[in-house]
Amino acid sequence: MAQRQKWVPLEASTEVFTDWARPLGLPDQPLSFQDVWSLDEDMLSFVPQPVKAVLLLFPARGKLQGVRIKDDADEGNRFKGDVWYIKQQIPNACGSIGLLHALLNLPEGDLEKGSKLLQFKAASLPLDPLARAKLLDETEFFSEAHTATAQSGQSEVPTGDALENVDNHFLAFVQAKNEKGETRLVELDGNRVGPLDCGPSTDLLRDAARLVREKYIPNAEGDVSFSMIALAGEAE
Repeated sequence: MAQRQKWVPLEASTEVFTDWARPLGLPDQPLSFQDVWSLDEDMLSFVPQPVKAVLLLFPARGKLQGVRIKDDADEGNRFKGDVWYIKQQIPNACGSIGLLHALLNLPEGDLEKGSKLLQFKAASLPLDPLARAKLLDETEFFSEAHTATAQSGQSEVPTGDALENVDNHFLAFVQAKNEKGETRLVELDGNRVGPLDCGPSTDLLRDAARLVREKYIPNAEGDVSFSMIALAGEAE
């Protein structure tokens, strides 16, 4: 089979994420994507609750990437519990992978019945994370959604060498119960070894923000290419 063209990176934008998610099965209400303008504790209070998932764009390079690789090698960091996870095999697809991790770990009642998202989840459940990646590569409505929304953002669409050298990367944080029934903060990144257990969690947004403040930003060597978006809103 001919190699597929690299996808164009998604912009870290609530509008872009909404344009991607709504046609595929995220209802207009009650959940929506919200900008997290600051990681300061006081400012986090302005984000509507409950927060169901957090998406982070960050610089996956240099010292920070080295820390992530080291963490992957420690089996004690692996999440032991039930969470939906997919590996990333398509270059520059991390935005769509992050959105899938955020949306397909929602209660199914939060998505439209019979939607493309739920159809894909049902088809993927018997598969391992690599086989899910192959299924994603073969599912045209996701590549079409990604391409359409990547071109709708306000940022210039990269081409040529710029498309080859993208190293800003999306991941998702969710809450999930481990095998002991404890609620944990779980990092989901298709480029990592698997779901990572980031510790106990009582408040998804605050716990994710704390992790980024304490681990990601200090290891980014002054790089400020960070952006955080929450999937939030009053659930019915």
